[in-house]
Amino acid sequence: MGMESKGNKKSVCTKSSRLDFSVKGLFSIVRNSYNGLKNFFRYERSALVYLIAFAFTIGAGLILQMNMMEWVMIFFVLLTMLASELLNTAIEAICDLVSPEYNPFVKVAKDSGSAATGVLTILWIIILLLIYVPKVVQIIEEFL
Repeated sequence: MGMESKGNKKSVCTKSSRLDFSVKGLFSIVRNSYNGLKNFFRYERSALVYLIAFAFTIGAGLILQMNMMEWVMIFFVLLTMLASELLNTAIEAICDLVSPEYNPFVKVAKDSGSAATGVLTILWIIILLLIYVPKVVQIIEEFL
């Protein structure tokens, strides 16, 4: 995966730490989330693909002047795709830790995580087509 272990530091989740609603506890949650995103964008090949897809989708949306509901749909599917890819990355990391050698069950877990991301990519393409094609056709008709 490319990530190195940072010493013997282990994450221990106790009942009291789960109920920590202090400012320090909330900052810890934000820091952990940031670290997860940072690791994803630093080590995962698919991160560049997502950045390009995000940039294309948002750029085209600005050019085509999408309405509020279209933006909501686009951001919902983009962020859901990102969340799915982050979960897939977590599945792969755990599988590699538990079973570094080939294991058919690990293959099923990794393939299923990848399939979830693939399904959301298909949804993204469908939504893009439903939103963008009519707008592009309208622009073309105005010039003809």
